[in-house]
Amino acid sequence: MDLVPKFLLINYSSELTKKYTLIKPSPKKISTLNMQKFTHFYSLTPEWQFQLAKEMGGELIDNKIIVIPENLGHGHSYFTQITPGISALFMDFVLKTPIKMNRLKSENELYIFHFDFSNEPSLLKINDIDYKIGSSINLGLAVISNAIESSFKPPINERIIALRILVDKKLLNEFIKNHPTEEYSTRKIKIVKQEPYYYDNIDSNSLLLIQSLKSKSVFESSFDPYLKGISLKLLGNFLNRYSESITVKNEISPVEIEAINKTKTYLLDHLYNPFPSVQFLSQMAGMSPSKYKMLFKKEFHNTPNNLFIKEKMLLANRLLQSGDYNTLTEIIYDLNYTKLSYFCSKYYELFHRKPSEDFKKKHPSKKTRTVMM
Repeated sequence: MDLVPKFLLINYSSELTKKYTLIKPSPKKISTLNMQKFTHFYSLTPEWQFQLAKEMGGELIDNKIIVIPENLGHGHSYFTQITPGISALFMDFVLKTPIKMNRLKSENELYIFHFDFSNEPSLLKINDIDYKIGSSINLGLAVISNAIESSFKPPINERIIALRILVDKKLLNEFIKNHPTEEYSTRKIKIVKQEPYYYDNIDSNSLLLIQSLKSKSVFESSFDPYLKGISLKLLGNFLNRYSESITVKNEISPVEIEAINKTKTYLLDHLYNPFPSVQFLSQMAGMSPSKYKMLFKKEFHNTPNNLFIKEKMLLANRLLQSGDYNTLTEIIYDLNYTKLSYFCSKYYELFHRKPSEDFKKKHPSKKTRTVMM
């Protein structure tokens, strides 16, 4: 079986297995009743779209855009070839009928980079195991070998924003050859060895890049070059993370890397709480505060507090646009802020706009929100 190279093979940690492994989807979000099933394959050129558009009953425009038929929902996908070895597929739609997209393996030697920034998580099935992907509380990045079949089940009545970058394996094999290393198995998110699959958080810079696509129209002439530029930046971010991991690994022991990653996991899992203090985090890592801050900066190129604030503002952006709140005060309260001015200043630093500009007030007919802790 064609396996993803070693740097894409991750192992589950016992602590995270409970949170991110096998899931039982809520019937309210992803229903199997009246589910429409479609099959497709991927290639770096657009011919794969013809069969899919015909099967779905969607309109194919200029070999790039598939318009979702009204019986399924509304929205579209956009496909473009960036270089002879890299292509991109952008998806932006809302379904009113549940669907399952079965991707068949093909002769094309590709890696599929899936970046998901949807309002609610979708299900990605690989080897009969369902993984949640997307939304602010789930992992949003996956890398899959095209030699392995998978399926994609988005939720209904929620906006799906996802970008898939298709990369010729030879390009990454060349990258790996130029960056020889042992398996980097101390990443924060881990899954079963032998599983040809990479599963992780989207880094903050990549989240902002994907978010910028939300306000663009695929029918504008500027969208194609814009999507190409965003896709190459996202791919570059991923490869830079891997390169930097090698450098850090050579400077810090595996035990120290694991301890630092454990504290970052803690921060990401407690974004609704105040910052816990460097003293608390350094004790969790089993090192002095000064050493902890130095190693954290080397690993993540940021201080613990600044990283926490940045991730918290990204979460705030999602909450502001969720339509689950009546006032800004409710969001500030949920995020454990006491001063509106401080929250607004931090939000503006990251997004260069006021929180009120992104705020979508709760619709009267929308049910009361439940927070899963």
